[in-house]
Amino acid sequence: MVRTSHRKPTRKPPSTPGRPAESPISTYFATPTSRPSTRSPTNMAASPSRPEPSLTEGQSTIRRLEALIAELPTRAELPTRSDFKEMLDNMQAAFGREIAEVRADISAIDTRVTQLEARAGDTTPGTRDTESLTEQRFPDILRRLDDLENRTRRHNIRVRGVHEGVTETKDFLLSAFAHILGGPPLPFNAIDRAHRALRPKAATEATPPRDIICHLPDFALKDAIMQKARNRRKWRFAEETFELFQDLSPHTLSARRALRPVTQLLREAEIPYRWGFPFSLQVRKNNLTHTIRSYPDVAHFISELNLPSVEVQDWEHFSPATQPLMRPTGGPRPQRLSRRRISDDADLHQAGSHLSQAQEGLRSPIKGLDHLTSPTR
Repeated sequence: MVRTSHRKPTRKPPSTPGRPAESPISTYFATPTSRPSTRSPTNMAASPSRPEPSLTEGQSTIRRLEALIAELPTRAELPTRSDFKEMLDNMQAAFGREIAEVRADISAIDTRVTQLEARAGDTTPGTRDTESLTEQRFPDILRRLDDLENRTRRHNIRVRGVHEGVTETKDFLLSAFAHILGGPPLPFNAIDRAHRALRPKAATEATPPRDIICHLPDFALKDAIMQKARNRRKWRFAEETFELFQDLSPHTLSARRALRPVTQLLREAEIPYRWGFPFSLQVRKNNLTHTIRSYPDVAHFISELNLPSVEVQDWEHFSPATQPLMRPTGGPRPQRLSRRRISDDADLHQAGSHLSQAQEGLRSPIKGLDHLTSPTR
């Protein structure tokens, strides 16, 4: 038998409507604390008070916005047109002062530049002075360049008159120089290189052959050969008649050719002369040295030596070194052989000779050891 419970169920108290749960944003829109009103009192009668209904969230938000608007500054505190005008006036005054300072600096610089230009105009020589100065310095510069070129040729000898049929120029010159010196044969390395002059080959037999230019590393040997050449103009060897000359620059040759009338007068008057380097023509008479270095010196030179006046070409302005290159008219210009091609035969012969000397030098030590390897008797 089941015992039933006689307890009465407990009843929950009736729920009373309360305030809804507050959201996080509702705290921001909460009704602000009352502040003293800044509005001026009015003469209107107060409305009868009546109970205010409960505020909703929208109404509380509106009240919050009204309070924020009430906190804005009044119209008296906002910037007016006069404030903006005063600010612009201050800015214009500041910019005006800075522009005035910049203008003062530019004016000072302009004054200084004008003074410098005036001084430069006073000290700079005119066009005529510049041209005269150039004309005075040009001969000296040309003489110095000519001297440098002649110094590079001081070990050279120019041989004139050897026919084009002589191809072994180095062997021929070695034998010819030994004949001139009257001594033993010269070693193969006595002449460093030898080649024909760099111009077109003679077309006919009547045309003079090209000169042979050789370089002797030993200046003493070269000077001894030229000393012999001064005593005799033409030499004959191996059925060839030739002359020996010092290898000179084109400018020096042009100057000597221009002074040929003067040297002719000196030879007729039996006055000895000599050529100097840098280019000059020197004569010593009555313990005084008279020299021609440039074209203006010719007239004074002739008057000092009491020689008849002759016409001399100005070699300083019409020398081959200063004249422009003119191509010949007519047929095609013959091709110019390169220096390398001209000296191929001489280089091959020299290389073969060096190889033979090296082989002979290797054999000589072996011959010296023959007595060690030969059987004893």
